[in-house]
Amino acid sequence: MENKNIHLKNRKVLKISGANCIEFLNNILTSDISKLKPKEALPSALLSPQGRILFYMLVSSNNLNKSLNDKSVFVEYDIDHQNELIKKLNMYNLRREVTIEKTSYEVLVTTNNADYPHTLIDKRFFNEILRRVYIEDQSEIKNNDVNDDKNINWYDLLRYKNCILEGSKEIETNVSLPLETNLDLLGGISFEKGCFIGQEVNARIKWKGVVKRKYVPISIQSKKLSYLKLNNLDKKKIFLENKEIGEIICLLYNKEDDLWYGIAKITLSNLYSFELDKNLEGDFLDAKIKINFPKFMLPLPKKI
Repeated sequence: MENKNIHLKNRKVLKISGANCIEFLNNILTSDISKLKPKEALPSALLSPQGRILFYMLVSSNNLNKSLNDKSVFVEYDIDHQNELIKKLNMYNLRREVTIEKTSYEVLVTTNNADYPHTLIDKRFFNEILRRVYIEDQSEIKNNDVNDDKNINWYDLLRYKNCILEGSKEIETNVSLPLETNLDLLGGISFEKGCFIGQEVNARIKWKGVVKRKYVPISIQSKKLSYLKLNNLDKKKIFLENKEIGEIICLLYNKEDDLWYGIAKITLSNLYSFELDKNLEGDFLDAKIKINFPKFMLPLPKKI
């Protein structure tokens, strides 16, 4: 991959600090915060008691301040839910033993580790060379960091091909289950660390059965497709042999290979057919749709 940088203006960073900040986050978030390694960003989520995703985030150790007294964790989140997230964290911070504060850090993503001295490996992408950067001084942002939405496509394209959801527009609040979004397969859930909010529901799903739907990467070849059609909910539906099997969540056009890439939510019972037959295609409007399973998703889970 050629070296690229992008400034994600829809992402912000919270700083969670205090002697008990690790224990605090470990008790409420899905991932094991106690196992955070330096220079790594891990996916995590804050769930409802019913086990649904309220806030999807990336967590990392604070490596920017070398002070031994500064014990803190960074939480990267979608800016659209900033106030709700802070309110929810403060609600669980009953004894006020930790400090939850906004930061002025800007979030950048880069494929060139040499561009910035302090980078985080985004563990969701496995073999991809991708780093996240938190920058407080905007003058440090390189001139080649594009800021307009049109140029964000290379990052979204990489996410979609790897089935990496991000933000409230792709993960429906208080609706999606973590195992539907493959959060468990991306290292964002620990069932060994003990209880967390919503843990019982998801543990039961994992050990006694399977989710009804899964988010999967898709590709479509169509000259007529447009974003306008996706604004109509009925037009998002995907069919297999005239049977509705799911819907498209997000989609973008890649000019280089003349294909549309995105992520769809498909019923698991129908995904088995695509797993068995790699040439099988679904129907979306007047186009054929292919499901491109990343390696980490296979084999699909089977009901016990």
